[in-house]
Amino acid sequence: MKHLFYIAAILFTTISFGQSTGLIVGKIMDNEVKDAPLVLADVSIKNSEIKASTDKTGLFILENLEAGDYTLVCSFVGYETKEVDVHVDAFEPAELKLSLAASTISLDDFALLMATANTEDKATSEQ
Repeated sequence: MKHLFYIAAILFTTISFGQSTGLIVGKIMDNEVKDAPLVLADVSIKNSEIKASTDKTGLFILENLEAGDYTLVCSFVGYETKEVDVHVDAFEPAELKLSLAASTISLDDFALLMATANTEDKATSEQ
């Protein structure tokens, strides 16, 4: 009888603490250079604090996600930002392979970006 009680207690705790979360695994590649991974590209879930960066092979993992539909935002400096809708299942990882294309930036935008960076640098060095 003691053994039956212990088995029931173990089964109950296993079921109650079992995780029903999913994950998204993906790879981000450079559209301009065939099969070249984008290292340290940013991947985030839209309207949340969940984010990750790609490793040296372009791989990223977002873990502990509730089952449901999400919008991933993938970005890299100098490349176009891409949004992708993904469905997460608790029992099977969602797998993606994306490629980002290089974006063009106008000289006015570049000058504004540099002026902002210089202003921020001066403000932090004065403090």
